[in-house]
Parts: sequence; C-alpha cells; structure tokens
Amino acid sequence: MSQFIYGNKPETVIRASARSRARRVNHVLLGSILKVVSTEGDWLEVDSLGKGDSGWVHKDDVRSTPILKTFFVDVGQGDGAIVESPEGIMLVDGGPNSNLFKFMKRRYRRILRSGQQLEIKAMVVSHPDYDHYNGLTAILKDSRFKVGTIYHNGIIRYDDDNLPSGTEFDLGKLRRKNVNGISRPVLTETFDTLSQAKTLVDGGHLAPAFRRFWQAALDAKQDGHLGKAKRITIRDENLPGYAQDDDDKLFVSVLGPLPTKMSGSVEYVAFPDAHDIADADPRPSSSHTRNGHSIVLKLKFGQHTILLGGDLNIPAQQHLMEHYGSDNPFRVDVAKACHHGSSDFHVEFLKKILPQVNIFSSGDNKSFDHPMADAVGAVARHTRGSHPLLFSTELARATSGSKTHYGLINLRSNGDVLVMAQMKEQHKNKADIWDSFTVPWPGKFAKEIKESES
Repeated sequence: MSQFIYGNKPETVIRASARSRARRVNHVLLGSILKVVSTEGDWLEVDSLGKGDSGWVHKDDVRSTPILKTFFVDVGQGDGAIVESPEGIMLVDGGPNSNLFKFMKRRYRRILRSGQQLEIKAMVVSHPDYDHYNGLTAILKDSRFKVGTIYHNGIIRYDDDNLPSGTEFDLGKLRRKNVNGISRPVLTETFDTLSQAKTLVDGGHLAPAFRRFWQAALDAKQDGHLGKAKRITIRDENLPGYAQDDDDKLFVSVLGPLPTKMSGSVEYVAFPDAHDIADADPRPSSSHTRNGHSIVLKLKFGQHTILLGGDLNIPAQQHLMEHYGSDNPFRVDVAKACHHGSSDFHVEFLKKILPQVNIFSSGDNKSFDHPMADAVGAVARHTRGSHPLLFSTELARATSGSKTHYGLINLRSNGDVLVMAQMKEQHKNKADIWDSFTVPWPGKFAKEIKESES
C-alpha cells in the first residue's frame, strides 16, 4: 500500500539525492502531499505527484497527517474558496463562472480519472448572489462530485419580473415588526430544506440562475450524489461536522447571519442601503439585505484563525457589532475582505477583525471597480504587524501571449506555522515557483537589517 506524507516546512525542499547539500530540485508548500518511493536512513525518496521534480526529503521536514489548506480561487468578480482539512473538503461560494469548477477538475484529476467520486463534506453558499453561487451549479450537475450538505442562509431570490402574488420584494414577504424595541421591516419568508426548495422551484417564480442552482441540487439528490440542504444561522453556533476544538481538527464557528430572534421561524431585518442609514425610516434594500445576511464563518486550526465574511456591508456590520457588544469573536489572523473590497465597510468592524493578512477576491467587472481604493487603504491600515500582508486574486493573475493564468492565493497551516503564498509570474528557477510568506511576516530583509544594525 502506498505511503503518503506531507511537507511540514513553509517550503519543503526536495533534493537530487539523500544528502543535505545535494542540489535542490524542487520546493513544495507546507502541507503538499508526497508519495514515498523508498527510504535511505533519515531520507525519503518521494514522488511529488506532478508538483515539479521528484527527489529526496529529510524525514524531519515532513509529517504523516494532513494540515489545513485553503485556496482562494480567482473566479473573476466573485468569491470562491476551497478548504481542505482532516475533516474533508469544504467549498465556500463558487463565483459566477466555471473557474472554480475547472480548478477542481485539475486539482483532483487523479481521483476523478480513477473513477472515484470526490467527496465534498460541505458546500456553503454565503448568500444568494449570482457571483457567489452560480459556479457551484456545474459541480452539483457532475456526478463525479458527491456533496454531503449544502449550507445556505435561507433567503429566497424571486424573479423581479415574476413575483408571487402579494409579494412586492424580490426576497419575499416583509412585515413591520418590533426588533429590540424598534419598529423595523422584517423579511419573514425564508426556506430551509431541499423539500422546501422543491416547492419554490415548482412555484415558477424564482430568479432564473437561482432556480437552476436549486434544480441542480434536487437532481443531485435524486441521483444520489447530494445528501441534504440546511439553512444555517448563529443559532447553530458551529458548522455541523466541524465542532471538535482540537489542534488537529478544523473548528468552524458561525458568526452570522443573525435572525431577529433565537427560536421559532427564521426572520431577518431588512437592511437599508448604506446611503440611507441615517434616515428616520429608511427603505429596505434587496441587495443590502441579501448581502448583509451572508453566512459568516470563523475557521480555527491549531493556533490560527480565518474569517470568511461574504458580502457584509455597513448596516450588517453595525447589526452584528450591536449583537456581540463587548464580545469580539471577529479577531483573526487572516480575513477575506468583505464584498470584494467595496467602499461599503465600517471602520470599527475592521478594527475588530485586525488580521495579519487580508485577501481580496475580485475581477475585471468595471461596473464595480473592486477593490476600491479606500477599502484597500483601510484594511491595510487596520492590520496587525509591521509588515502586514495583502493579497488579491486579481493581482495574482498573469498573462502570457493570449493565455490567462488565473490568480490563486494559497493558505497553509499545520496549527503552529501559517504560510500564505502565490505563484511567481515568471518561473526562472523551476525549483522554486512560489512567493511564500510566513505569518507574521518579519519582512523579506529582516535578517539583513538586523545584521546591519548590530
């Protein structure tokens, strides 16, 4: 039976022979899987499984168990992330196009070509916006992918031109209700299970892409490669299957969305546009309501934490800060910037996150121009460390001739060491194709500066 091991250094060096001074033939990132071919004393001959040249690694540079790996995929103007952990694979959003699907087929090609199904433990749709869920439809349609549970926030997307009778809001029915002593418009119509999704699909009023997504989910369930769907809010506290707070396990907290009450039917405050928040009785905004009630996940692996905040906006961030009060569950090491770097952010919320690393997921849609200059400046200012790190899927993109090399931001953690990386645009040294940064990052020339000052 084949033995597989994992790189356990920020960049594990593969050498031409079993000697510490042998020529370096490859570097693989922390957590990269390697197949053991043979052994020689304290050295292991390994097959790099297509990740550059194979060779020899020292046993002290590898480990026997998998780590946390998160891939922020360049899906253009949208979000799409793959989270690999000892618990399995989790997808968080899928972008508007086929980029995530293509990346998955390439990354997991050995499993798919062998005739096995790739098991996806959790598929999280942060909120029902096209640029977050549409790319997941192709995965649901492909029987080579077996999905355990689709997690969603329960918000419906009706077709603006074909609303159900008695509905004037494309997210469903609104009612004036008392929320924390204030009369506010409340979204009272939400859904949970696949059977409820079927009722909505059969009703014929859903927005076309939203209908296609849930029809694909219903077909996948019938064909046996989807387990179920579940609405998730802060009532759940943790993502099911990710609730073991252990150094070698991925622990996932659910910090949003926040319903109007903690029991009974799930209802959400209808948020106004950020331009209107100072009005005495602001009009509900569809975009701010569905974005503002994004599923917010906090991932914890060993000593490291990551925040995935969907498309949170100013009204939503105010809403969450009021709820949590003096408690601050948002402080993390790495944060994906909310809403692709929109200007619609609250500085006090950024101060609560205060990460060491920020990641922007955005594309070339010029109607948005994300990330905005003020968002880039604000997150850089409200980041910990003397050398904070800022990554962008769009900036990581490169071209050669007529070919586009889509950007990919890598996060790797073994619980003690955290590494962020993106591929070099020019691979002059084929044995080292990554620009990688340990977190906290001391600066590329920290050693030289220290020596010059001594």
